[in-house]
Amino acid sequence: MATLGIHNEILKIAQTYGIKLSGINPYTTLSPQDVSNKWDAVKHLVPLRDQMLQEEVARQQANERLRRQFAAQANIIGPWIQTKMEEISHVSVDIAGSLEEQMNSLKQYEQNIINYKSNIDKLEGDHQLSQESLIFDNKHTNYSMEHVRVGWEQLLTTIARTINEVENQILTRDAKGISQEQLNEFRASFNHFDRKRNGMMDPDDFRACLISMGYDLGEVEFARIMTLVDPNNTGVVTFQAFIDFMTRETAETDTAEQVMASFKILASDKNYITVEELRRELPPEQAEYCISRMTRYIGADSPSGALDYISFSSALYGESDL
Repeated sequence: MATLGIHNEILKIAQTYGIKLSGINPYTTLSPQDVSNKWDAVKHLVPLRDQMLQEEVARQQANERLRRQFAAQANIIGPWIQTKMEEISHVSVDIAGSLEEQMNSLKQYEQNIINYKSNIDKLEGDHQLSQESLIFDNKHTNYSMEHVRVGWEQLLTTIARTINEVENQILTRDAKGISQEQLNEFRASFNHFDRKRNGMMDPDDFRACLISMGYDLGEVEFARIMTLVDPNNTGVVTFQAFIDFMTRETAETDTAEQVMASFKILASDKNYITVEELRRELPPEQAEYCISRMTRYIGADSPSGALDYISFSSALYGESDL
């Protein structure tokens, strides 16, 4: 406008004094009309630019709302998953209650986790909206959707694995006749040497645990035991493997009377047992072991081929090399 004003002033002066203008300005190639046209173009573009800026502000505000909306949920869900992981871990190592009580508690956790799935789905929906809006950063949370997904899958795996472990412990307890008190003792020993508190013992921790129980371990013997508790060479000893080992050790300390009582049941309360009964009631390898080492039963009531399980049991836990 100032430029056009100057031009108009020049025209007035020229008319007043009768000066004829040549129409050529040696200092510029722009004519007054060029300036006027450009100014009209600027006046047209300014509103368009204002509209674009307003639209961009609205877009950024909408994106910020999406960021805050996602963050508000993620900042609740992320810690919730971590808390449940820790609580499940505590339940699995708790020795205050019975295995059935642990199982009931874990089942409740499992149901709570299933019911919480709707929150994960809602967060997925907000994440999808953010992706469609090309939002790839969020200063309001440290939790990305990928972090939440991984944590959620770990939580599902942890609850399923822990329930399975407790189910196996119940089966082991019932199958081997272990008391709850014995299981608690096993758990207390395991927890004491589980230095990382992750439900597993490193070989060094396991060795220290065995030594505390009175085992005299050389390298060869410990290597043999490790093949029993860690057959897949994972480098850790789980509580289930620890229980299996301890119950096997306990079973091997049965008395001769206990073994006799077991054979008496297999023999239908007779003082002798037959080859057929052994092969019918025992695994093949154990049956053949007993048959090859039991002596013939001597008694007026014995049929041909009757075997003496009483002397076998006594010798097995005595000085004999059976």
